[in-house]
Amino acid sequence: MILSAKNICNHILTVFTSLISLTLYESSYKKRIPLLFDDAFLPTFRSSTLLKLKIRVQCFDDCLYLLDGRFNQLHTLCVDLTHINEPDEIKNQGNLPNLKCFSLSCNFGTNHYDELIPPLLHRMPNLEQLGLYVAIFVDTFIDGNHLKKNIINRMSRLNQFKFYIRSFVYIRNQVNFPSTEDIQRTFIDFQNN
Repeated sequence: MILSAKNICNHILTVFTSLISLTLYESSYKKRIPLLFDDAFLPTFRSSTLLKLKIRVQCFDDCLYLLDGRFNQLHTLCVDLTHINEPDEIKNQGNLPNLKCFSLSCNFGTNHYDELIPPLLHRMPNLEQLGLYVAIFVDTFIDGNHLKKNIINRMSRLNQFKFYIRSFVYIRNQVNFPSTEDIQRTFIDFQNN
């Protein structure tokens, strides 16, 4: 089963040379395969015509490989991950000027939010729409101030930001833990679009 899924990924863009939109969804988290872009099975998984890609993949490495230049005209990418792990070294980590719409979702918690997610988003200077649906383990709560400082203020063209961030906070000092009202106040100047 895994070999045939890899072969499908390998041949789909070879057969459909003018493809502009592609959706690859595996219904079960347990059945998702790692795309393993450095694997010999996937040498032709690239396209200069693909504009929109919706895909479910296993790990953060797969997401980074999708953004390493093999889809250089991509303007919309929606990625649903099984887990966000510390990635292997991916060669091309340059800016993604064509990307206008990006969505990243992962239901399983990660300890790697700070070193992976904001830096990935900073590579997308022309992003107009962003969806971020993640669960994270952090020392401090991800509030409106954090989102403004680390994401929104760095994306001058961002018109729409939809998010659901579940923060699992390590409580070391309960005296400094913000109340619900404190957290809500950090979102006061967010527009409700």
